[in-house]
Amino acid sequence: MLTIRSVPYLGRILAPSLAEAASKYLAAASWDRRRMLHTRVNEKTLFDYMSQGIDVNLKMGTPPETLLRRSNEYMKKAALHRLEKPDAPCLFQYGPEAGDLRFRQELSHFLSQEYMDPVQVDDIIVTAGATQGLAMLANLLFSPGDLVFVEDPTYFIGLQALRQDCGLHCVPVPMDENGIIPEELEQYLKERSSIKPREIGGRKPFWSMLYLIPTFHNPTGVCLSATRCRRVVQIARKYNLLVVCDDVYNLLAFSQDEESALQRKRLFAYDDPGDPDYSGNVVSNASFSKLFGPGLRLGWLEAPLCVRNVILSSGLAFSGGGLNHFTSGLMTSIISEGLLQKHLTEARAMYKVQCEAVCSVLQEKLPSAMFTIPEMLCSSVRKI
Repeated sequence: MLTIRSVPYLGRILAPSLAEAASKYLAAASWDRRRMLHTRVNEKTLFDYMSQGIDVNLKMGTPPETLLRRSNEYMKKAALHRLEKPDAPCLFQYGPEAGDLRFRQELSHFLSQEYMDPVQVDDIIVTAGATQGLAMLANLLFSPGDLVFVEDPTYFIGLQALRQDCGLHCVPVPMDENGIIPEELEQYLKERSSIKPREIGGRKPFWSMLYLIPTFHNPTGVCLSATRCRRVVQIARKYNLLVVCDDVYNLLAFSQDEESALQRKRLFAYDDPGDPDYSGNVVSNASFSKLFGPGLRLGWLEAPLCVRNVILSSGLAFSGGGLNHFTSGLMTSIISEGLLQKHLTEARAMYKVQCEAVCSVLQEKLPSAMFTIPEMLCSSVRKI
């Protein structure tokens, strides 16, 4: 993942805190969106207004049209494969609360291979994408006014969802070139540990949330080291935090060897149920949006039992059943027929070439810029 160091810390330059910087940015962005809403009724996608007259747009966190066309072809094949089966009409019915079992089985097998680490079927709950997953966790497990600790900087729209939509009070925690600083996090927790805005227990068992992007952090691109991952888990257990990990980029790493897999091991795997002090403090919130196409609105949680129980006994689950049941049925065929693996291989190769191009242009046209070159590119791009 490519990062220009001057950009992620822009909030600290423009304002004394992440919250103030984000508020100013979001206010401007919201005004821009409102101003353009009346002209967007005929647009086909969320980003049409950003793409007009632009050949290369680095603002959009979405797969390029080339890959989306391939997704379209794979989905056609998957639809024919799945809808010809005798039980296909079941896809039009309300689905099981946790999601279709066959889909979760295929997904757990696929993820176990990709992560090179076991993924349990029972841990998986299907969502309508990572944004919906975050909103669901925040609304079901926390109350307005609760604290949520976030990296400084963090994904600005995630911040908007937590603050504006869920009414949580965001506390920015400093980062360095290696990610969130555990010592700073614990100090912030100590200073606020006496704050108890509500009764803790029952359907709201956690005191606070830590919203984290531990792998290919947005916007800095860094991965949290194994040492820091273990320390964050220890802190979460000590202070009764739920760590919600935005794990949407993990599978896009250029390198797929065992060493690389260990470096980007998801934080959820460090919260080991075999530990004597285990209570289940980490959730992995992932999505197909960056892997296959955001229009699917399909994702998944890996969650501990205490979190799954709250979600699966909610009115949301009782009323609507499993989220995006039909689409998950088609994705079952995409995974089982090897189409997702093929698509990911193509996407990684394309992103690697594009990243090499960006690094080369920056070095040639903007030699004073400081940026980190992904390790997989060091042999082909001169490292500054």
